[in-house]
Amino acid sequence: MISFDVTDNTSCDKMEKRTYKPDEERLSKLFNTLDTHKDGFITFEELKTYLSHSGQRFTRDEINNLIKRGDVRSKDGVLDYREFIDLMVSHEREMWEHFVKLDKDGSGQISSSELSLYFKKQHVDIPDSKIKELIARIDKDKNLLISWDEFREFNQFRAKFEITARHYFGDSYTDGIVNIPEKKEEFSGKKKFGFTEKLVCGGVAGVVSRTATAPLDRIKVLLQVQGQQKVLGAAEELGISQLCRAMVNEGVLTMWRGNGISCLKIFPENAMRFLIFESLCESDIMKISQNDLVNKLLSGGLTGITVQSLMYPVELTKIRVMTAQTSLGILGTVRSISRENGKKLGITNFYQGMSPALMGVLPFASLQLGLSKAGTELYSEWNKIGNPGFWPLLSISSSATLVAMGCTYPLQLTKCRMQAYTGPESMRPTLRTLFTKIWSESGVKGFYRGFSANALKAVPASSIGWAVFTKTQKLYETYIGS
Repeated sequence: MISFDVTDNTSCDKMEKRTYKPDEERLSKLFNTLDTHKDGFITFEELKTYLSHSGQRFTRDEINNLIKRGDVRSKDGVLDYREFIDLMVSHEREMWEHFVKLDKDGSGQISSSELSLYFKKQHVDIPDSKIKELIARIDKDKNLLISWDEFREFNQFRAKFEITARHYFGDSYTDGIVNIPEKKEEFSGKKKFGFTEKLVCGGVAGVVSRTATAPLDRIKVLLQVQGQQKVLGAAEELGISQLCRAMVNEGVLTMWRGNGISCLKIFPENAMRFLIFESLCESDIMKISQNDLVNKLLSGGLTGITVQSLMYPVELTKIRVMTAQTSLGILGTVRSISRENGKKLGITNFYQGMSPALMGVLPFASLQLGLSKAGTELYSEWNKIGNPGFWPLLSISSSATLVAMGCTYPLQLTKCRMQAYTGPESMRPTLRTLFTKIWSESGVKGFYRGFSANALKAVPASSIGWAVFTKTQKLYETYIGS
């Protein structure tokens, strides 16, 4: 690091008495801008994407070193909110010390003559044209002076802050680090983490998450259909512990029955949900309100209805596989469903229970998104922080999901019963008859069969899914993206 000779300047002494005052509100907004995934962390990819549009060239090592310098607590290769704020405050305090030393007249702005004088003291002769060119790059308000805000913004993402000629003017000068390009340059030699990569990482995360919680999912489904049909050959209704013992007696692997088809539908389902939602959000047709949240709720609801309609036959097949007394496999179950009611290819058989499924989509999406947004804003306001971080976000999101699930669970239960029914067509239950029967037999409690198992899997499923997605993304960036 270069030292500065400022002993002969009284105005600079006056300037140096000014202390750096961190602006966490501004840094919080910067964090939210960088955190494009909105998961409470800044990854290499997010930082790289932001810097690629900064008008400066940053090497892969520079970005990694910056993250490494800030990642002092979790050592997980990403920056959480507190790590980012601490890093930027420390970095800006260092920049401030250099700024006041460059500002020889204490005016709060660096002039071309001050820059030229500084480099001459470093025994480097920089032409005036180059000095003016540098100022033009940093000077946003075009007053031919560099203010503190401009100086800070230009240098804020350098992992090691140095004022050197090579840093600013390139390798033809002898005492610095990095060149400033004439034009903005994109990174090369590394694939972009785009839609396909997100789909693959999301799919892997979904497969691991669903496989880890598949026993709870099957227990939930079996609890839901009890009262309508026998499960696992039992004459009486079973509780969660009894269902676990019964499945173990059948064979431990039966606890994962239906998980194969559940995993198979992840990739097409995620792809459709992402593409449809993005298309709707960008469409002028869905911009019916000045409130962006309302538009997103409508887009999310319409996306859910569309994806639910397209994937419903797969969902019904999964329920049949889970509730069958004997395993027929996926293809055997599909063949059995298509031939019900004497039909050779009964397409409509795959849409039993569609009405309660569609009725629950919009209220579930609205409650989940609305409560998550409100909870995040309240937490940030109460704790005076910009981004709550992973664990608070997970807690808020999981709580919002549980509330939304609780409000729409009766529709989910009736949908499951309609999907699992395999009796005569003349006795097939409708939504109305199911509601009447459940209410008369068990009251409100009857509409929440299996809710405890569903609630038990919500937090681990979210935690596992997020952790695997993050790990898969890091592996991609390390071994494939480079």
